[in-house]
Amino acid sequence: MTPDRQTFRSAAVASRFTRTCVKFDKLLAQVNHRELIAIRQKLRDELKAYRTQGMLTVAVIGQYSAGKSSIISALTGRRDIRIDADMTTEKTESYNWHGIKLIDTPGLFTERRDHDEITYEAIAKADLLIFCLTSMLFDTVTVENFKRLAYGKGYRWKMMLVVNKMSDEAGDEQQKIANYRQSLAEALHPYSLDEFPLCFIDAKDYCEGIDTGETFLLQVSRFTAFIDILNQFVEYRGYLTRFDTPIRIALSCVDEAQLSLTRNSNQDSAFIEILSCLSRTIRQERDRLRIKVQTVLLGMSSAVIREGTILAAAVGSDLDFEELNQQVELNLQKHYEKAGQDMAVVVNRAVAAIKQKIEDLLHGNLVCIFRADLEKTQRSARDAGSALQKQRIEEQANWLGSIAETAGVKPITRTTSGEVGSSRDRGTLRVGKFVSFQFNSWQRVGIAKTISHVGKFLRAATALVSTDLEQEEQSLKQMADINRYITSQFQAIAKHLEDRIKTQLWEFEGQVYGELEQKIAVAHQQEAEAMAAANKWVKELALIRRDFELILHYTATCTNSQ
Repeated sequence: MTPDRQTFRSAAVASRFTRTCVKFDKLLAQVNHRELIAIRQKLRDELKAYRTQGMLTVAVIGQYSAGKSSIISALTGRRDIRIDADMTTEKTESYNWHGIKLIDTPGLFTERRDHDEITYEAIAKADLLIFCLTSMLFDTVTVENFKRLAYGKGYRWKMMLVVNKMSDEAGDEQQKIANYRQSLAEALHPYSLDEFPLCFIDAKDYCEGIDTGETFLLQVSRFTAFIDILNQFVEYRGYLTRFDTPIRIALSCVDEAQLSLTRNSNQDSAFIEILSCLSRTIRQERDRLRIKVQTVLLGMSSAVIREGTILAAAVGSDLDFEELNQQVELNLQKHYEKAGQDMAVVVNRAVAAIKQKIEDLLHGNLVCIFRADLEKTQRSARDAGSALQKQRIEEQANWLGSIAETAGVKPITRTTSGEVGSSRDRGTLRVGKFVSFQFNSWQRVGIAKTISHVGKFLRAATALVSTDLEQEEQSLKQMADINRYITSQFQAIAKHLEDRIKTQLWEFEGQVYGELEQKIAVAHQQEAEAMAAANKWVKELALIRRDFELILHYTATCTNSQ
C-alpha cells in the first residue's frame, strides 16, 4: 500500500471491529468451556443481522460502462471483479467490504427494463448512491433519469455525482473539470449542480497506481478527493453511530465471558456480576431512549414533507409564492421546535429512569451479597493474604460508590475509612446538569437558506411554464418537474433535520450515559488486570475489551465533532 492511498474511515472502523471480533471468537473457542461456547454462539447470532445488512450500504449506479465496477475494485482492492467495456453486470452484486455493503448494479437507462428494476430495488435500500458518468457526461436520456431519481424519487439527499474515466479525454485537467462543470450545470438546469457532491476521478488509473506503486497515476486519478467526500458524507450523516450497537453487543458478551472466567477461577464474582448488570441496564435504557426519539423524528419528518406537498400543490395557482414561502418556513420552524420540546420530555424521563434503575440495582440483592463479603473480610483481615483481599474488596466498594455518586444515588456501603460515595452534591444526578440540554436553534440548522433557494427556483421555473394552450403538454411536464423538485427538497430538509437532531442526541447520550459507562469500563479493566497474573484468558480478554472500547470512543469522537 502506498502512502498516497486514502482510507475510507467507515471501512477502517469496520475492519478493526471485525478483527477484534475474530480475536474474541478464537479466545472463546480456545477456552472450550460450555458457558463460553454459548457466549460465542450468542455473539455470532446477534451480529449476524449487522453482517448481512452491512453497517453502511453504498450502491454504485449509472450508465453502463461508466466504470462502476472499477470504482468498487479501487475501493476494496479486489481485482477479481469483472470489468470490460460491455454490459458486464447482469444483476446486482454485493461485496461485503469490512462490514460496508458495496452494491455493483447493472447499467441504467437502457432497453433492458429488467436491469432497471433490479437497480431501482438496490437504490431504494441504499444509504448512499454514487451516480457514475463517463467523460461523455449526460445525454438526454441519462439526465432525465438522473432528475427522476434525484427529484421524482426524492433521493437527492443521498446522491453524489462522479465523473469517471477522466483519462479518456486529453487536455489540461483543470480546464477539463471547468468545462465539465459548466456542461453538467447546463444539463441539470433549472436544478442546481451545487446540490450534489461532485468528483472527477479515474478509478482505473487508481487501481493501476496501487498495483504498480506509480505515484503519478495515483495523483491524476483524484481518487483521494473522492474518498474525502465519502468520509464527509458518512460523518455528516452520523452513519458511524451504526457501529455503536454491534460494538455494545460484543462488549456485553465480553462482560459475560469475564464473569464466566471469574467463576471458573474460583474468584469472587459478585463485583463482576454487579458491573455486568450495570452495563446491561445502561444499554437497555439507551435503546429505550432511541426508540422514543425515533418516534418523535418520524412525526417531525412527516410534518415537514407534508409542507412540501402543500407548496407543490400551489404551483400554477395565483398565490403569492413569496408570502407562501415565508409561511412554509414558519411552519417548518414550528415542527422543528415542537420536536425539540418532545425530545426534552423524552430525555428528562430517560435521565430519571437511568437514575432509578441504578439506584434499584445498587441497593438490590447482588450488592447485599457483596456488602456482606466486604464486612466479613474487614473482620477477618489478620494475615497478609486476607489484608490484600480486604484492600481489593474495599477498592471494589469504592468503585461502586463512585458509580453511585455519578448517578446521584445514595451510597451503597461503608468501608473502614467511612462512607462510600459521599459528596457535597450527593443525591443530585451529576449528568442532570445536561437535562436542560438545548437543541440547536432553528437559525443554526441552516434551513432558511434552502427555503430561500426553493422560492427563487419557483419564481424562475413558474415563469418558464408555458401558458399557450398549444403547448399544454409541455406545460404539464414543466409543472410536474417543479412539483418533483419541491417534494424532493422537503424530503431532503426532513432528512437534514433528522440527522442534526440525531447528532445532538448522540452527544446527549454521551453526557448522560458516557461517564457511567466509562467508570464501569475502567472498573472492569482493573478487575481483569488484577486477575490476569492468575488467568491468562482474563488477560487476553482485557486486551479485547480495550480494543472494543477504543473503537467505540473513536466513533463517538467522530460523530460529536460534526
